[in-house]
Amino acid sequence: MPYLDVPERAIQSFEKIHQLQVTIHDLPGSLTSSLAHPRFQHTHPICRCVKASGGERHCATFEILRLRANLHALPEGRYHVCHAGLVEWVVPVYDQFELEWVIFAGARSPGPQFRSAHREPLTRWEKPPWNPKTHPLPSVDEAEAELILEHLRQLGARLHAWAHPKETLQPPRRQAEPASKNLMTRRRTLIRRYIESQQAHDVRLKDIAAELEVSEDRATHLIRECCGQTFRDMLIEARLKTAKELLRLSALPVLEVALCSGFNEISHFNRLFRRRAGLTPGQYRRQALSQFESGA
Repeated sequence: MPYLDVPERAIQSFEKIHQLQVTIHDLPGSLTSSLAHPRFQHTHPICRCVKASGGERHCATFEILRLRANLHALPEGRYHVCHAGLVEWVVPVYDQFELEWVIFAGARSPGPQFRSAHREPLTRWEKPPWNPKTHPLPSVDEAEAELILEHLRQLGARLHAWAHPKETLQPPRRQAEPASKNLMTRRRTLIRRYIESQQAHDVRLKDIAAELEVSEDRATHLIRECCGQTFRDMLIEARLKTAKELLRLSALPVLEVALCSGFNEISHFNRLFRRRAGLTPGQYRRQALSQFESGA
């Protein structure tokens, strides 16, 4: 196994064993050049449905203001039930005494034998934001939850050992990338993260130019140079990806799907969706449901 593949291989092994998705809040950016940008975003389909159904503010409040502020009291991590009623696991990883990463894994539903987790006040929806018919969520009991937590701690230790090698115990790390290549990697990650996190809002080229601290003209060239696409194409691609997930996994009306994905006009959304996907949003949803029911 190539040494540079260790972070992704380690994460994939954990995910395959437990059928959970790992997300890392990388505070200093020490894993930026080693993992693909989706690893740093909560891209679990059900989480996307929750956020699109009005839960994004609750997620941010919980993760940033309450959970991270109390991690000093949770050096071994924990599992809990979030505001959407989902079980997730979280483990902090420190470099010396500084919080370096927060590793999340999720999601499951709490089973009958699941009792001892911290529980957030639940958000009240008329019905679940995701469609349990097309995306049933496995349950977890107390014993399995403890096992998953221990394995997530081990994953954190594995990543930390890789990121901070000891010369006598670890093989030599790669030589430092040239400054120009390293800068391009950081910019590519920043661009993709920004578009994915802001795609539901009225984001414009000038906004991402401000993030890059360059002019709009320079941002246009940088986006194409770093990502091989235009800003507009990347934004549309991100919005359509969200729309497809919501159509497959949620019961939201098509109009709500369009708005939650960042499209302000339903007619524009319908035209663009059909042009890119070859189907109307309604046809796409029916096809996805049919494929699920047939086991395709």
